[in-house]
Amino acid sequence: MLNWISRIVQRESGPLEVQGEDSKFGFQKHVPEIMEQSHWHGHIEVNYLFGCSASYLINGKRINVPEGKMIIFWASIPHQMTHYDGDGYMVNLYIPLQAFLTWKLPNQYIKSLLDGEVLVSESLYESDQLLTDVWEKDLEKDNADLTFQVISEIRNRISRMAIESYTSFQLTDESELVDNKKVVCGINHVQTMLAYIADNFDTRIKISNVTDSTGLHKNYAMKLFTRVMKVSIKQYINQLRLHHAQALLVDTDDTVVCIANKAGFGSVSRFYDIFKRELNISPVEFRNSINNA
Repeated sequence: MLNWISRIVQRESGPLEVQGEDSKFGFQKHVPEIMEQSHWHGHIEVNYLFGCSASYLINGKRINVPEGKMIIFWASIPHQMTHYDGDGYMVNLYIPLQAFLTWKLPNQYIKSLLDGEVLVSESLYESDQLLTDVWEKDLEKDNADLTFQVISEIRNRISRMAIESYTSFQLTDESELVDNKKVVCGINHVQTMLAYIADNFDTRIKISNVTDSTGLHKNYAMKLFTRVMKVSIKQYINQLRLHHAQALLVDTDDTVVCIANKAGFGSVSRFYDIFKRELNISPVEFRNSINNA
């Protein structure tokens, strides 16, 4: 979680190919930039517009976001900034979907995002601008405790938005999502699988449990999930469990055995194997590195 990305880098192979590193958090403070073409990546993306307004093309539909707003959307939907006004700046937050889904936000809020909606906070505060400045300075220090504090504060800010007043652009009310086979074909089935995983990742679920939730043939559902998410169902479940386990290692004094069970790994040896393979460090070493930071 310490290795954050500072921007989503466009790839030459095509505007709709996977962009960036989807399992990493990201923070970017910058003057708005007009994008020549749409791109997409797997994060939940938050945009703060401070002293400027912007127009976007979201999955083929145009929206205008007024100055001083906070918006959030699933960046797996093709999106492009087409115009901006004002001399201000914007802050982009990139949240891995597998981390976002462990935050236990209201179901309707999550469903709207996974359906392709852009949600707008109706309660932007003066402190938001100050807080994003604090996050920027904290992340520059590359300190583990501060980094986890930033993640906690981002989570709390989004949680506040989800229970306060927010609106949407109703992008999914009039018609189905645009049929782009590389990106959003069957996205409703992927959404169903993501929702099932989010509700059950900390239990001993099987891949067949996930695919059965769609009513599709198992092999087809697995291929569809991999095509949209760019990781297999098994890999995605492990990533979700790892994010949850990392948070428990930082936020609690629970034993490694307890955390392995709470995160859904089923056994300590499996927990250690996956943790070490994915993060190149053991759970105990990870906890010690945070405590000694």
